[in-house]
Amino acid sequence: MAVYGINKEGVEALNQLANDLSNVNNDIADDGKKLKNTVSGLGDALGIYEDQILDVIESVNNVQEKGRESIEQLAGKVRKMATDADAIVSAGLG
Repeated sequence: MAVYGINKEGVEALNQLANDLSNVNNDIADDGKKLKNTVSGLGDALGIYEDQILDVIESVNNVQEKGRESIEQLAGKVRKMATDADAIVSAGLG
């Protein structure tokens, strides 16, 4: 019988990793929105530079959004690994 070298702690670690990836991903999106709002709130003080700064922030947020999709796919794959590993452990093959 094959043994896979995994246990409940490994399953928990995979689940935690998936959750952490999702949380970091959400934090990145929230921080991008906060930055845009902060700069918008400083509009008068920034004068002619406000639009330029907001354009850069928008560009960065768009690039980060593409990266967020990849991170969410990774989190989904890690969740599936955790589910598969849990089934193996539950079957006594860990």
